[in-house]
Amino acid sequence: MHKILRVLILSDLFILGSFGLVQPIFAIYMLQNVSGSTLTAIGFATTIQLVSKSFLQILVAKWTDEEAGNRRELLTLFIGSMIMSFVAFFYIWVKTLPMLYALQFLYGLGGALAFPGWIVIFSRYSRDEKAGYEWSLYSTVISLGTAATAAIGAYIADIYSFKFLFIGIGILSLIGTSFIIHIFKHEFTRQRRADIPKKQKTKI
Repeated sequence: MHKILRVLILSDLFILGSFGLVQPIFAIYMLQNVSGSTLTAIGFATTIQLVSKSFLQILVAKWTDEEAGNRRELLTLFIGSMIMSFVAFFYIWVKTLPMLYALQFLYGLGGALAFPGWIVIFSRYSRDEKAGYEWSLYSTVISLGTAATAAIGAYIADIYSFKFLFIGIGILSLIGTSFIIHIFKHEFTRQRRADIPKKQKTKI
């Protein structure tokens, strides 16, 4: 497996795994902390995040596909991951439904920016003869990581607080985002090597 694939899997494990800490109990967070929350409001909040991600990622993918190489994909992946990381911290100060809905849209935007680039880069470094194994390994790692964090997140919120939980999510997500920097270094170093003209052999 290429080292870039390992970096991408590790990055997603931290980012998606950290948000897995709160996903099973997000409805409880809203009911306890966001004024005016109802079952309908909880469903609408989830809808905003998923719909914004679904439509915006198409626009992002079209823009990144216009340029050869991985630079635009890396840029959107990094920016999107950063947005998602900071969204976790912003949840601490949400008190009203309009604030939460705006944050859910921002969360969806972060996912829309990050997802197309992640998919493209993973696909480009995946080996055809090992693609099934590499994608399955990614799915297994993320599924197990999210399953583990689901129970941990509920325990943290119950014993400590949602504020403490969201701080932890933000920090873990930022750690996951930091791994993307290694891909930048690899890509730009590889590009510089490609730009150096090969020395021509001199005839004696």
